Amino acid sequence: MKTLNSIAIEYLLRNDSQKNNKSEEITTEVIRINTEQKIKSQKSLLFHLYDLEEEAEEFFV
Repeated sequence: MKTLNSIAIEYLLRNDSQKNNKSEEITTEVIRINTEQKIKSQKSLLFHLYDLEEEAEEFFV
C-alpha cells in the first residue's frame, strides 16, 4: 500500500519530467536574481568605502 508521501513524490517526479523547461526557467531566474543581489551588495560596499574616504578627508583637513 502506497503512502500519501510516496504518491506525492511520484506525482512531483512525473510532472517535473513533463515540465523540464519550467525547471530550467526557474534555475535561470534564480541565477539572475543571485547575480543582481551580488551586484547590489558590491555597489553598497563601494558606496560605503566612498563615504569612509570622504570622512577620512574631513578628519585630516
